[in-house]
Amino acid sequence: MYGDPGSAHRYAPDGLTGEALDELIDRAYAEVAQAPRPTSALLDGSAAEHRRRRTEHRALAAVIHALPVCHGVSSSDERRAA
Repeated sequence: MYGDPGSAHRYAPDGLTGEALDELIDRAYAEVAQAPRPTSALLDGSAAEHRRRRTEHRALAAVIHALPVCHGVSSSDERRAA
């Protein structure tokens, strides 16, 4: 019966048996163990500060590009309006 740990006839519709799942988990742990260690920039926070400044710069640039251009009224236009 499915779910019985002692049963030799376990049904797995997707083909992932307990052994296959254990092997996948072991592979994932092995990949994580091989991951490079954080650099000093990540540890001291300078990379995060650089990223924050870059994000703020992009946000400000988007606002500046979105503002409409307003032309000032020239003195000749003021005289015509009056």
